[in-house]
Amino acid sequence: MRSVFDQVKNVNAIRPLAASAAQTSAAIDTTGFESATVVINNGASTGTPDSYAVDAKVQDCATSGGSYADVTGAAIVQITADSKLATIRLDGLNGAIKRYIKVVVTPALVGGTSPKALIGATVHLGRATKQPVSNSATGA
Repeated sequence: MRSVFDQVKNVNAIRPLAASAAQTSAAIDTTGFESATVVINNGASTGTPDSYAVDAKVQDCATSGGSYADVTGAAIVQITADSKLATIRLDGLNGAIKRYIKVVVTPALVGGTSPKALIGATVHLGRATKQPVSNSATGA
């Protein structure tokens, strides 16, 4: 019998924080996994903005310290309300998608007094090619 825990490694890409500018995760090594789901969360905005939106995308690179480029089709539909989440599905890790990925979450806030959006991102690496999968102390 298999469960969701058998072949999944959870990586805290962007720890929850109140942000007014783009936040980029550290490089995440996807070696040993064939797919991933990126979950973007947002909470309530602060500073009473007139409006806000949250965008997110995934970038990839063959080396951890190289130049990252956007992964085609790996972006969310913009979040425009409090307490929502959005997901990005990644298939073809270490093939069509290069070994290292980064998550970029960008809040856009209009008006208010020092407005910020509460944001965070988690990457769930799946279909592990080696067992067991460790979930101890991972993430940025």
